[in-house]
Amino acid sequence: MCSTVHMAGKRNQQRIAATYSLPKESRRLFIRDRITNISFLVDTGSDVSLIPANVYQKRNSSQQTFLAANSSNINVYGQKTLSLNFNLRRDFIWTFLIADVSTPILGADFLHYFELVPDLRNKCLRDTKTKLQSVGHLKYANLHSVQISISRDTVFHKLLKEFPSITKLPNPNQPVKHNTVHHIVTKVLLW
Repeated sequence: MCSTVHMAGKRNQQRIAATYSLPKESRRLFIRDRITNISFLVDTGSDVSLIPANVYQKRNSSQQTFLAANSSNINVYGQKTLSLNFNLRRDFIWTFLIADVSTPILGADFLHYFELVPDLRNKCLRDTKTKLQSVGHLKYANLHSVQISISRDTVFHKLLKEFPSITKLPNPNQPVKHNTVHHIVTKVLLW
């Protein structure tokens, strides 16, 4: 016969040890267009959708400049409308910006408009409208997300430069700089 002893009180907390290591495989999702046979990087961190400029387009002066996540400039040379087919039973007609990038990017603007959701675990792009999915592939991409930024000389950029701690995560080992204490008052009822 088995006996189990139950003890009253709080359970002992188990500590969780966490380490960070680089993934063995890339987790950048690419989806291939069935019409042009071009693979697009699915990037929810990019504000806009882009296609690479060719040598001829790069000869012209850029119409606009965007900012990459690594703070480098990305020149925009124009726009082009494409009709894409990702095998989701509907075509996706979208006007892409022609830019100084090496890989075509499906940005947050495209994904939001067409209600598409990337699924990295299952290596696919899910269509929330048709409930279908398009199988993609994971591969390495040496790209940074693209953010819309008109100029780095705005008041906001100057403020962020002046107070860099605003954009950094707090250090959990740093001592608390206030005297606020939160507590819950409880009463025990005895019969």
